[in-house]
Amino acid sequence: MKHSHKIKIALSDLPKKDWWGSGIVAYEDNDMMVDGAKPKQAILESEYHKLVDMIKSAGLETTIVPFSNVLEKEEKFDFIFMRDHFLCNSDKKIVMCNMRLEERLNEGNFVVETMEKSGYIISYLPHQDCLAEGGEFFYLPKENILLAGLCRNNLKGAESMAELMGVDQLHIIESSGYHLDTAICPIFNNEYDCIGINCAKEVFNNKNYDVLSHLSKVYNWELLDIENQDSKKSLVARSAMNCLTLPALLIGTSPINNNKVLDFANQNDIQMHVSSVSQFNLSGGSVHCLTNELF
Repeated sequence: MKHSHKIKIALSDLPKKDWWGSGIVAYEDNDMMVDGAKPKQAILESEYHKLVDMIKSAGLETTIVPFSNVLEKEEKFDFIFMRDHFLCNSDKKIVMCNMRLEERLNEGNFVVETMEKSGYIISYLPHQDCLAEGGEFFYLPKENILLAGLCRNNLKGAESMAELMGVDQLHIIESSGYHLDTAICPIFNNEYDCIGINCAKEVFNNKNYDVLSHLSKVYNWELLDIENQDSKKSLVARSAMNCLTLPALLIGTSPINNNKVLDFANQNDIQMHVSSVSQFNLSGGSVHCLTNELF
């Protein structure tokens, strides 16, 4: 599985001490976190290195951001979820995010030095009341479209992000998923055209599902519903759907066991690979959360 597109994948390094070694402190608005859980460090380290190796095996470069000693002392262990800190467009411009949760304020500051050394131009949202978290967005580089959720974003944050990213269109997709990447997952063909959208239908009400359905028709995206009304099955399926999604490639923590998705992937030569991040899942994040595209 080799990529011709010039994409790097940013990841955080692991902290020096055990990740959430004293137990995860769940955030109230994150239904995927397991409060009090203690990740098994040996498994976590193995999973991390296997994910990095899989990304490299796809012919992609990686940029590893050091885990700050300051964040370790402050026990801001969810810095590991590199997706949340910034968005990058295809002109090598990075826009830093503003977190909604007080527990995660200022984490992104510890990304900036690495990105500047790598040659990226850094921009910032104009006001602190512009709320925008990276997991709430999908950037479609070929169409120059930005999809945004409104759970941890606010409208001002989404609109400011779209302006600074220089996109042609911003589309708001509301759901009850705490981040947009727990509700949908775009699928790209080998040319980086978006051709499909995986959708956890249970986190949409009828009105918001109709918005997503309309957008899919306008842009000729195949809307692939993965619906699980059972809450436990929903969490597993949404974690699996939270993939690193790249041209003709999906990397997820577990298989997506949905016939419509599997048939669509086979018909369009989309490779689907599994790299378990089960210990990171305990804090509500999956493969998409741990990774971030650099163009």
